[in-house]
Amino acid sequence: MRFGVGRDIITPDVKMPMGGYGTLYGQEFTGIHDDLYVKSLVLDDGRTRLALVTVDALMDDFAVTETLADYAQAHHGIPREHVFVSYTHTHCGPAQRGYDPWQATQYYEDFQLERMRSSLRRACANMLEGTIAYGVTTGDWNISRRKLDDEGRAGFGPNFEYPKDRELGILRLRDLAGKDRALLLNYSCHPVTMGDILWLSAEYPGRLCQLLEARYYGATALFFQGAGGCTRPLITANGAGFRKCSFSEVDGMARSMAAAVEEALRVGLPQALQLNLASCWFTIPLPTEKYPREHYERIAADTEREIQYGRHQAQAILKTYDREPVAELHAGLARLGGDVYMAFMCGEVCYEVKQVVLDALPGRRVIFVGYGDATAYIPGDRMLTEGGYEADTSSLEFRLQGRFLPGLNERFRSAFADALSRLG
Repeated sequence: MRFGVGRDIITPDVKMPMGGYGTLYGQEFTGIHDDLYVKSLVLDDGRTRLALVTVDALMDDFAVTETLADYAQAHHGIPREHVFVSYTHTHCGPAQRGYDPWQATQYYEDFQLERMRSSLRRACANMLEGTIAYGVTTGDWNISRRKLDDEGRAGFGPNFEYPKDRELGILRLRDLAGKDRALLLNYSCHPVTMGDILWLSAEYPGRLCQLLEARYYGATALFFQGAGGCTRPLITANGAGFRKCSFSEVDGMARSMAAAVEEALRVGLPQALQLNLASCWFTIPLPTEKYPREHYERIAADTEREIQYGRHQAQAILKTYDREPVAELHAGLARLGGDVYMAFMCGEVCYEVKQVVLDALPGRRVIFVGYGDATAYIPGDRMLTEGGYEADTSSLEFRLQGRFLPGLNERFRSAFADALSRLG
């Protein structure tokens, strides 16, 4: 097998608005703590190629993936449906068009896309013969933020009992001399440790990659965000609520994660792969309720409401109110080799959904990657019953006409089962 890896800096070179929190609305970043990157990994099994791209940003539109896929196919012979883009979801980055079009700048969108192309070109110019292995380590670096009351309704607070994803998946790529050249890391947790600070940072995913790149000289570490929609860093839990942490605390979290990865690599990842690449894209229609037009008219007219989570979103919903209340969720499935697959889903995917997808892929070891765009929070049926931010109030934030209707789990299950059948 052959592989190539490339990266480019995407830290803005001019001041621009921050994204990620309503309290940041209308404010430009005031400093740069650490740089943001786009990183690309290209795999080649001798028959075809697969491109995996991760971006240190909040989340953008799926049109960015489609544009990059067109470029990859035209210039590098990589099939369109063999290109996947995910965002690490740092809340310390610039505003993105897919999530926050009222603040995003076309200058930065163009800049970021060109750097994505550049990182892909760099990976294709850096193809090496080598080996690939897969394994998993575990740890308690996250905590659910879905606090249930006595009636089982979800609020916002630390919940040590709620299910969460403890796995940190690892792909290790080495050249024929046995030297580590790329490490793909997959973990599920919101990078929100810093709160609404006005400094640019790749947060704990970026620091984790820095530490491993320093430890394995010549290697590039790529972080792919998983089903982190309803989890926060454990270090932010503070009694019944959450607190803002310091960069030194981010460093401590990343060092703990890096130590676990290093130990897994020292022991040796258990599953060597023979690449046998195949991949497909698909969409999953998710019907929503349709709240009354008057509901959004009241919000759109409320000049006292915080703009970021209200008026602009309501105005956008009203412009397309007559359309069918369905969200089109982009997803994909890629076979790496043997029983190891990568499942991709757009939106802010919650852990329950990952569990449903794993059930649809029996006998497979799955690297689950979310955050392919800013469709919405993607809850499961249990979360719909419990309510809460991810299942209810976030629909306005993502310009949906209402909350999702029940039956989500079966839609996810059947879509991924069909995709598995397509890949043979």
